Amino acid sequence: MKAPCRVRFADEDSGSTAVEFALLSIVFFTIVLGVIDMARLAWEINLAKAATRAGARFAASNTMASTYLQTFDAVTQMPSTVPGNGSNVPEDAAKLPPITCTSAGCVGNGGSGQTAYNAAAFTAIVDKMRTIYPKVQAANVSVEYRHVGIGVAGNPYAPDVEPLITVRTTGLTFRPGSLRIVGVTSLPIPAAASTMSGEDLGS
Repeated sequence: MKAPCRVRFADEDSGSTAVEFALLSIVFFTIVLGVIDMARLAWEINLAKAATRAGARFAASNTMASTYLQTFDAVTQMPSTVPGNGSNVPEDAAKLPPITCTSAGCVGNGGSGQTAYNAAAFTAIVDKMRTIYPKVQAANVSVEYRHVGIGVAGNPYAPDVEPLITVRTTGLTFRPGSLRIVGVTSLPIPAAASTMSGEDLGS
C-alpha cells in the first residue's frame, strides 16, 4: 500500500507570482497615475499663464475697468504740469497712483474718485480669460493699471493715460486623482501674471 500524500504548505509556491504581481501592480499603477496627475498640473499651470496673457492683451485694447483712468482729463487734473492738449502726461503718485481692480471694485491710494469702477469692462476681461481656462472665476482675477508717464493730454483716440496693465490670477487649485489615496484632495496653482502697455486702449 502506498503512503498517503502529504502536502507541505510551507513549501507550496504555486500562487506566489500572482501575489507578487498584485502587490507590485498597486505601486506601479499609483506611480503611473501620479505621473499623469503631474502632467495635468503642468498643463493647468500653463493654461493659467495663457489666460493672463489673453486677459492682458484684451485689457490693453479695450475700455479700462478703472473709470477714473479711462476718463482722466490731464489738463484739468494736472494744470501745473500739463499746460494743454498735446502735452505729455507725467507720472504723479497722488493723481495717478497704481490702481488695482477686482470683482469687488477698484482701489487706488484713497484719492477722491480713484475707486470709480467699470464692472462690465472687468467682466469682459474675465470672460476673455475663461475662453482659455474655464476654471478662472472673477474672484481669481485682478487687473492693475500703473501709469509710467506714457500718454498725451487730449488724445481723441485713446485715454490721456496709457498705463502698463498687469493681469493676475490667484487662488486657483488643481484636483489630483492618485494623490487622493493619501488624503491630498487639491494642490495650489501658482499665481500667474502678464503685463502689457495700454497704448491700444479704446477711448
